[in-house]
Amino acid sequence: MRSPSILLLCMMTLSGNADASGQAPAGLAGLRWEHRVILIFAHEPAASIALSNLHEFAAELQDRDIAWFLLGDGSLRSNYDGELDDKLREQLMGHFFTPAPAGTEVILIGKDGTLKKRSPDLDLEELFGLIDQMPMRREEMRRKADDPD
Repeated sequence: MRSPSILLLCMMTLSGNADASGQAPAGLAGLRWEHRVILIFAHEPAASIALSNLHEFAAELQDRDIAWFLLGDGSLRSNYDGELDDKLREQLMGHFFTPAPAGTEVILIGKDGTLKKRSPDLDLEELFGLIDQMPMRREEMRRKADDPD
């Protein structure tokens, strides 16, 4: 039988590596299985350009169940209208953007809560292409085609 201290050490090691699995922080847990998430860190003027692009592609984002979060210059903007933790910005910065990037950084998180892509720019058409190849999205598109209402 293993000693309790070895078992405890193994458990601490596994829990310490939870972030390495690509799982999103607790502040995004309520979005899991309901939304894909795009996180964008950008300084001005890139943040304003990203915001403009996000608004331009609002219908495509909604069709793909995407909640986006734009972080930069001390702010957090989003298209998500549900309740979010007051400390979400700090959680996202600590989990995904530490140290703070010098330029723009974009992260795609799937509905399963895992990190799918990290990129130095916001190319929504590329992200849509990636999402549309995912098995869950393909099933969503199949269901929509079968149910024209």
